[in-house]
Amino acid sequence: MKELQTLEDVFNKKLFRIPDYQRGYAWGKKQLVEFWEDLISLDDHRSHYTGVLSIKEVPEETSSKWNDDLWLLKRFTPYFVVDGQQRLTTVSIFLQCLVEAVKSHPSNQNISEDDIFLGDDTLSEVIKNYI
Repeated sequence: MKELQTLEDVFNKKLFRIPDYQRGYAWGKKQLVEFWEDLISLDDHRSHYTGVLSIKEVPEETSSKWNDDLWLLKRFTPYFVVDGQQRLTTVSIFLQCLVEAVKSHPSNQNISEDDIFLGDDTLSEVIKNYI
């Protein structure tokens, strides 16, 4: 697929794996600051272009050996992240941190995740769909 996709499209029903040949997570302060500055400088009606993400569906003969994760494969299609793992990992970490910050905010104490909103989605929807 070569068209632009939303984050929701990217994460929808997919289980991502980073192949062993890929380097470990290596983004440092410089890349993280640039990512953050890109996000906070967006106009209200613009989307952030994260870059190219190249993924490849994992063959069943490979994924069937993932004994600890077989239960996940009933709901998700497994993909190897061929390119873009640094960006994808950063987005995942960012979303987890954002969820934790919103949940711990004093105004959200004793409020259900179903009643806290991040944009158009409830916190529970963000957790379910992206984390």
